[in-house]
Amino acid sequence: MGFRGFPILPFFLLFLVLLALRLHHLKAKREQQEAEFWAKERQANITPAKDISNLRYITIPIEKFPLNFSTDEEVIEIENRLKELSTHRLLNLTGVTNTDLKLTYGVPNFETMSKIGDDFDEACVLLNKYAKALMEEGRTDDVITVLEFAVGIGTDISESYTTLANCYKQKQMDSKLDLLRTQIEQSTLLLKESILEKIG
Repeated sequence: MGFRGFPILPFFLLFLVLLALRLHHLKAKREQQEAEFWAKERQANITPAKDISNLRYITIPIEKFPLNFSTDEEVIEIENRLKELSTHRLLNLTGVTNTDLKLTYGVPNFETMSKIGDDFDEACVLLNKYAKALMEEGRTDDVITVLEFAVGIGTDISESYTTLANCYKQKQMDSKLDLLRTQIEQSTLLLKESILEKIG
């Protein structure tokens, strides 16, 4: 007997059937994704070396940075590491999986490309820290120089974008602020909606 004589059992059984079908579909989809992943991984592990000499590597323009502006040990350490990284090849490999690295550049280049990607990530962190140190000294123009480079190479550190936007507002650089908003909107940044909201 259902609610006010309405039979509940048939609907409950229908719900169970639909649930079972849904779970079966999800399981099949998951198994297919796993099979595709392992097939891709097997292919990646036999990919021969590709020529990586002509890639469009990123180089830190250390000569444009206001070096030696501070006697603070941490700032000096940041500058020294940025100098070191300016001699390295960098590449924005954010979001690229290990499997994709091997497929794109070949297994023999995997360690090299991983290091190039790691160096890029480190550079982005250091550039943001460097900009904060410059901001504390009131060197807005230098902050803009450093962060325009960081944003230009596609850093995924949201603070770099918001700080640069604040500098543009402070200097009344409205056209550059508009360009920055457009760049963020067209990017693949995970936090782009949050960044745009903070910029206003």
